[in-house]
Amino acid sequence: MVSSHIMKIIFWDWNGTLVNDAPALWQSFNDMVQGRGGSPVSFERYREMYRHPIRDMYEEVGIDLVQHPFEAIAAEWHDRYDFLSRSLELHHDVVDTLIALQRDGRRQMVLSALPHDFLLTQVERFGIGQYFEHVRGIPDQLAHSKVGPARVLASDLGASGENITVIGDSSHDAEVARELNAECLLIARGAESRTKLERHGYRVFEDFSEIAALLPTI
Repeated sequence: MVSSHIMKIIFWDWNGTLVNDAPALWQSFNDMVQGRGGSPVSFERYREMYRHPIRDMYEEVGIDLVQHPFEAIAAEWHDRYDFLSRSLELHHDVVDTLIALQRDGRRQMVLSALPHDFLLTQVERFGIGQYFEHVRGIPDQLAHSKVGPARVLASDLGASGENITVIGDSSHDAEVARELNAECLLIARGAESRTKLERHGYRVFEDFSEIAALLPTI
């Protein structure tokens, strides 16, 4: 059982967790790889190799980041993803879950490895900004880590780890939770497979209805 004091503040991941965009992320990655002479990877392999910093994924598939600087890849990737994102949708149960948690008194934040201004545009596009007290991205396009921004956000909120729950779809969200000494709930329908997520020892869910069902008992 997840205790109520742990669930007081929620740090939501964005990509894959709230937005149903794992296939678009995979497609964008393959576009970048193929455009630099590499071979595309299957969706299954993409979900196994997904990690932060994202640049390591390009090195794994053989892209020479001296010949093809990651900064240029990241800029092109964001342009491509911005185009694809216009046809994406939230996961079907997102809005009901945000409403339920808000009604239950939870303070909700978005913490993403997207560039901050780009993230704000995305949140506005999907029309759910009213549910979040803060929306925080990172200051560049390099998708390196959310650990630093997570620490800053926790400090700004005056919150300790025991008051925070990180909800995300990747091993990096588990890393953020560990660094904050926070609770973590992982969703196995985004960037990484359930098998990979379960290695971190946190609870893994298939959808948000399982999380919302906890509310009457916490």
